[in-house]
Amino acid sequence: MNSFWQLVGDEWRSIYTNKTIRNIVFLVPCVYMLMFGYLYQEKRVMEIPTVVADLDQTELTRELIRAIDNDQTFSVTNVVTTEEELQHLMNYEEAQVGFIIPKGLTVNAKLGKPTEILNLIDGSNMMISNTSVRAASSLVKTISGGVTLKKLEAKGEWGSAATNFATGIDYRYRILHNPTFNYLAFMIFGLAGTVLQQVAFLSVSLSVTRQKEEGTWMDTLKENGFVKIALSKITTHMILAVFNFLLTFVLIFKFFEVPYYGSMSLLFISGFIFNLAVVAIGFAISFFSSNMLQATQTAMLIAVPSFMLSGWTWPITSMPTVIAIIAKSLPLTYFLHSVREILSKGHGWEFVGTDNLILVLMIVVALFVAFVTYAFQKKNARTNYQTKSESVVIK
Repeated sequence: MNSFWQLVGDEWRSIYTNKTIRNIVFLVPCVYMLMFGYLYQEKRVMEIPTVVADLDQTELTRELIRAIDNDQTFSVTNVVTTEEELQHLMNYEEAQVGFIIPKGLTVNAKLGKPTEILNLIDGSNMMISNTSVRAASSLVKTISGGVTLKKLEAKGEWGSAATNFATGIDYRYRILHNPTFNYLAFMIFGLAGTVLQQVAFLSVSLSVTRQKEEGTWMDTLKENGFVKIALSKITTHMILAVFNFLLTFVLIFKFFEVPYYGSMSLLFISGFIFNLAVVAIGFAISFFSSNMLQATQTAMLIAVPSFMLSGWTWPITSMPTVIAIIAKSLPLTYFLHSVREILSKGHGWEFVGTDNLILVLMIVVALFVAFVTYAFQKKNARTNYQTKSESVVIK
């Protein structure tokens, strides 16, 4: 029994004396919970960018637009006069929700004739589509029988005809890009990108630290230049990453039969650039990490919250500013945006070009950091080698 408690004591001492393990056990859970709690502090998606196509342009429709903008769920960013303009703004993600107010709405409402407002919703993010449908339906009903009518009637503009309006406006919605609310089609792409990132991060981040622990890293530094080391390690891990990428999406499309609408070649280009960015960042992590445990910790710190912060489920526009800045510094954010544009919406390069350029910038920065670390470590390796040589001569 004494030996058991001795082992327990040894384990506690090893946890306490190892700074890396101590941080993982005691610090990381607290940091993550604070981050996630801060992320969802608004409790629901609010201020969704919204465009309104006002085809009627009357006092009533202007009241409707003000009511939509005053609702916490929506933020009217544009008011246009044609459906084509509305579609254009939604395609380019300047708005994720659109309301089409038909021509003749005011006249029909005054005459007691049925009329309706059409709500277009970007269904590629189910958090937005579910929230928007509930909020818009309730909003239109409130407008139909509520305050707007009373204001108009008080002005003497409608008189007794205002009572016809209470049942005169119907609500219809159309979900774009995921009309059946297919949860598999929504989640599987985001989870696939997350898994691919995590595997690539872990594999490449251990490449240099493994040599450090084996004692062969200094010899590698002395005998090889940065370009040769970088190409050998990045090429190897890129082959593995691209293989996993192809395997993952073949399973998604062929085995699970998830529908998609865009170009496979464009998906491959975006996936290749994303994997190269992840491998380059992991390569840099491996350079400045002293051992495999530290490299694993750093890679996991980046990989674990990436999905939650990527904007795939919870929109970046609804995140607090600090969290949004962190989200925009992660490679997964830009890859998943490209995946959404290509596979869910069928869009082309003009919709994902910026994402890929940002990933290329991440590649350049990561390789520069790795090179600076390499130069510093090589200088230390030469200094240590000269010191050892001088000590041998003295002896």
